[in-house]
Amino acid sequence: MKKLSLSLIPGGVGLLSIIASHAGELRDWTNSAGKTISAEMTSLSGEEITLKMENGRSYTLPLSSLSGEDQTFAKAAQAEKDAIANAPKPKTETLMTVPGKLIFQSDFKEMPAGWSSNVGDWSASESGLTGTERAADDHAAVMKTAMPLKDVIIEYDVLLGSGKSAMFGIDNNDHMCRVTLTANSFQARKDDNDHEGPDENKPFNNVSEEFDREEWHTIRIELLGEEMLAQTGDHISLGSDPLLAKEKAKWGFIVAGETVGFRNLTIWEALPNEAWEKTGARLKRKLEVEE
Repeated sequence: MKKLSLSLIPGGVGLLSIIASHAGELRDWTNSAGKTISAEMTSLSGEEITLKMENGRSYTLPLSSLSGEDQTFAKAAQAEKDAIANAPKPKTETLMTVPGKLIFQSDFKEMPAGWSSNVGDWSASESGLTGTERAADDHAAVMKTAMPLKDVIIEYDVLLGSGKSAMFGIDNNDHMCRVTLTANSFQARKDDNDHEGPDENKPFNNVSEEFDREEWHTIRIELLGEEMLAQTGDHISLGSDPLLAKEKAKWGFIVAGETVGFRNLTIWEALPNEAWEKTGARLKRKLEVEE
């Protein structure tokens, strides 16, 4: 690896000053004298930045030799990279995606700010969040929060207890998708998004299995583009629909029946897993999932 001034590196054209870009992508870097190259940032250590050219050569140069915009970008990109590296990892191995930055985390020993419900009885304690359906509501108990999501990994623990079913539901302008666990089944589905219109529920493959009511089950949901994967233990429910690619606006827990427990909800940005094209094809054949 060479150390030198940006003015000595073969040049490129144009400046892309998009701070939200990922550090590991090619972009144009400009020094204080206006010289520009196309390269990807591989590291920022102290006051030195390392850039990798399209030809594979890497160069280390003083951060101060770059334009103010590029210095700001480099620091923000490294901070995001560090945040991803230092974020807690999923307890279960992801398949379709890999975790990016941490978006949300709560053990529900206390009720997080912004969570609310007018349906059912809900409480937070040392053991986590509990929800119970009220007969007078004539509706499942619902506890949700409004926070925009797109491509995400969602992981949480659930204790069925005396409940009929435990769900994690996601909405946009209406119901969008959910994952449901009962004492004898596990399933993901795309929800009916317009109720009285032509749209309908689209259940994905159902897992018929006995799930211990007194055992905590870890559930992981992966959403990327039009695809959705839900897993608990070795059991997977998988499918796709164009609706799933839209931005998610509201999400949270749903309980049918008596008391169900939830804890350790963590949400990460989901990034594509390069291996999914092959492993996903094999899994879809195994589960007999239609493309």
